[in-house]
Amino acid sequence: MKLSKFLWVCVVALGFAACTTDEVPGDVNQHTTDSYASVTIKFPGKVTRALPGDYNDNGTWVGRDKLETVTVFLVNEAKRVVDYNSFAKSSFAEIDANGVLKPNLALKATAGDNVRVYVVINGESGILNTLKATSAADFAAAFAGEAAKIASEVAKYDTDGTEVIMMTNDEDDYEIVVEAGVTEELAKAGTKNHVQVNVERVVARAMLTVVPEGDAWTVKAIQAGVETPIATVTEVTYAVGQSNKKFYIMKKADYSTPNPVYSYVPEGTDWENNTYFDYTGLSSSSFTAVQEWAYDATDVATPLAAETTSKFVLPVNHVVTETDLTVARNSYKKGNTTYFEIRAKFMPLLVDGETPTFTEPTTVYWGANDSKFYSTRELAEAQGQKATKFTNGVMKYILWLNPNSLVSTPADPNPKVSPTVRNQVYHAHIDAFLRMGLPHNPLNPYDLNDDEDNPDNPISPYDPLKSDYTYLSVSVKVLPWTIHSYQISLSDPSTMY
Repeated sequence: MKLSKFLWVCVVALGFAACTTDEVPGDVNQHTTDSYASVTIKFPGKVTRALPGDYNDNGTWVGRDKLETVTVFLVNEAKRVVDYNSFAKSSFAEIDANGVLKPNLALKATAGDNVRVYVVINGESGILNTLKATSAADFAAAFAGEAAKIASEVAKYDTDGTEVIMMTNDEDDYEIVVEAGVTEELAKAGTKNHVQVNVERVVARAMLTVVPEGDAWTVKAIQAGVETPIATVTEVTYAVGQSNKKFYIMKKADYSTPNPVYSYVPEGTDWENNTYFDYTGLSSSSFTAVQEWAYDATDVATPLAAETTSKFVLPVNHVVTETDLTVARNSYKKGNTTYFEIRAKFMPLLVDGETPTFTEPTTVYWGANDSKFYSTRELAEAQGQKATKFTNGVMKYILWLNPNSLVSTPADPNPKVSPTVRNQVYHAHIDAFLRMGLPHNPLNPYDLNDDEDNPDNPISPYDPLKSDYTYLSVSVKVLPWTIHSYQISLSDPSTMY
């Protein structure tokens, strides 16, 4: 069975020792515990989404998670008690070959009915400290509340090839009747004072792959009505931009994301001054080489497992309850939607009509009408056209993480929306470079146009996701640690976005 089809159900019978009174904040009631309880944690498998755009379901991926800490909260509102503890990796065994963590401790608990259970895996310290300082009466609201963090603070790729990702309850629907006098052994056995809690990762994950093509790929352009090779491409890298700066500690039932991002629609000139989105993923050090891979819709788990890095984002979406995508389209603009930025270098096949003498990518000018390369702007514009300067042979592309469709017509422009939610992997596969990219990314506030004489960039933060421009042939696979898959080659300008 391929990993991409494997539903990861890791059942963990964890036990925990209660914290001491010295660890308890002064405003949080904690009784002298009179029993033991245990919690089984079911790790993310298939996620059922409430969004309209749950596209092309195609299985699951096991993931490569590392558990560094597990924190369990038992909230007894009747007795105004919060029992909790956090345990480091050394407090429990490794996951075995069957995906099970061996129990070795039990959690001391205060007896009572309707004790609510909350779990945080790999919790960020600030979030955990806030929860530990929260009273029983306020705990549910705090656990459902916002956290002002960026993706790198709650998810990271470890050097051993694993990923340390914060996970929380999938819903506030877990409670237990804690009987008094239950021993540690009985609690660990799961026969009394036991509850199972499902958890989900709080981030989404993004991955880009490219068809194998040796050391270079061919870029094509329409010249005199004929599709013609014009350059070869090398050094394809990618990163992810416009991630959220907030998330709900426990997801909303409809997977909506916190304001201001959720309600924000760029208009006027406000995007230029916005501080809502996280662009740290677009730093030069964040760009990584795209993995070459022969596309196989049934086995995306293979390149996922082979990655030597990870791209995490906090979800961004808008109007998630709107089922009419034509209406929802009004809320999705290029300046409020998460995207892949692809950077590549190219070597022109001809410059000024001749084979170039340079052997490394260099600065050239590209004619807007004849789609040819020139050594100077003057030579390009002498042909009666505008010219675009590409510095050091670098060009860039933008792709949305989760477009609703890549099939576009004048009557039905797509994509209209591109929502992202937690615990999903969004994968795009490049199978051809059919058009030139752009010299800079106008959706990155820190990527400034290096030549004011260049024509206006066709990508505006205020435009809908569909425009008259795209530059790649794309096969896209969306998987949440559940998999969704669709594939398309974009070769006609009317289908480009």
